[in-house]
Amino acid sequence: MTSESFPEVDALLPLDEKLLRRRLLMGVPVMEVTAASGLDGDSGAYARIERVESVGSTNQYLLDALAAESRHGVAHGADSAADSDSGVSSRWPHLSVLTAEEQTGGRGRLGRSWASPKSTSLSTSVVLRPRLDPAHWGWLSMLAGRALVDTLRQDYGLDTESQRAVLKWPNDVQVTQASGAEKKISGILAAAVPGTRSTRAASADVTSARARFQGTALADAQTGPVAVVLGVGINVLLSPQQLPTDAATSVLIELHRARAEAGEEHAGRGLDSPEGLALLRTELLCNVLKRFAERLATVEDYASRKPEHVSEFLSEQITEVLSTIGQRVRVELPDDRAERGVANGLSPDGALQVLVTEFRTDPEEPWQPCEPRLNSFSAGDVVHLRPSL
Repeated sequence: MTSESFPEVDALLPLDEKLLRRRLLMGVPVMEVTAASGLDGDSGAYARIERVESVGSTNQYLLDALAAESRHGVAHGADSAADSDSGVSSRWPHLSVLTAEEQTGGRGRLGRSWASPKSTSLSTSVVLRPRLDPAHWGWLSMLAGRALVDTLRQDYGLDTESQRAVLKWPNDVQVTQASGAEKKISGILAAAVPGTRSTRAASADVTSARARFQGTALADAQTGPVAVVLGVGINVLLSPQQLPTDAATSVLIELHRARAEAGEEHAGRGLDSPEGLALLRTELLCNVLKRFAERLATVEDYASRKPEHVSEFLSEQITEVLSTIGQRVRVELPDDRAERGVANGLSPDGALQVLVTEFRTDPEEPWQPCEPRLNSFSAGDVVHLRPSL
C-alpha cells in the first residue's frame, strides 16, 4: 500500500449535504430520493441534518444545546420542532443529526480526547429521545455499533475470514486482520442528558453510569425532557501515517487491502478521485444512520409489545456481531484495579459478564489468582488477550 493510494488532505471535498438530506430526512418525496441517489426510495427517518465545517466536539455541542433548551423550558425560533413522542418543542428533536468535517476536541470514553484531519473521518452525533425504559439506554451505543458492522459487512465487503467487521464491547468497531489483533475503525459514545438548570450540560457516559440512569430515578430528578446524545467517530480516509495508533485502521485502508488480496489493480468505487472519496464518506454515513434508525424503531416496537423481554431481544442482536464473548479478557477499571477472565455474556443492562480468575489492585502489583467468580462490568477498558496470556 503506497502513499499514492491516499489523498492529500487539501484535496478532499466535504460531505454531500444535499444527498444526506435527501436520503435521511423525513418528508422527502420517495421519487426524489430514488432519482438523486440511484438507490432505494425509502423515506428518511431523521428530523434534522446539520453539517458544519469545524467544531470542538459534536457531542458536547449538542449536550450544551439541549442543556440550554432545558434551562429555558421550551425552544423558540423558526427552527423549533415538536417532538412527536415527547411533545417537547425543540430545535433538536428525536433523530436530529450534527456532523462535522473537522472535530478538534472530540472526547471518547473515560474522557480521552482525539482529533482527525479535516474531511478524513466521520464525526457525527445524534439526538435521541427513545421510547425505551432508561434502563435499556446502555444498549444504544452497541446498537449503533451493530448498524456500522452491518454496513461495513454488507455494503463494503468486510466480511471474510481475514477481514471482518466486528463489535468489541462496549463501543468499538474493529476489523480482523490476516494476522495479529483486530484494528479499531470506529468509536461510539452515548451520553445521557437529564433536564438541568446548570450552566453546562449535565451528562454522563451511558455505558459507564448505567446504574445511575435506571428506572424512573432519572425522570424524577430532572426538570426537562430526557435525551441521549449518541456520538459516532469513524476513520474513513485516514492513511496509515495519519492513524492515531498502530492498533487503528480506516475504511479506505481496508478497501485497499481487500482489493490487493483479490488481485485487483484498480481502486474501484471512484476511490481515485476527490469526488469519489467524498461520495464514499457521504454514502457510508447515510447507510449507517439509516440502519441505526431502523434497528432503533424495531427495538421500540418490540418494547411496546413485550417490555419484559427487551433485554433478551437486544442481547440477541448485539451478540451476533460481538467478538468479546468467549474471549479471555483483561478489564482495566477506572481506579487502576484490573481483573482477568473469560467474557461469557451480557447482563440485562448490557454490562459485560466475566468469569474472573485473576486480579490485581495496582498496575505495578503482580496478578493474584482467585476463586472463579462471575462479575459484571459497566465501566472499564476491555483488552482481548491472546490464549497464552
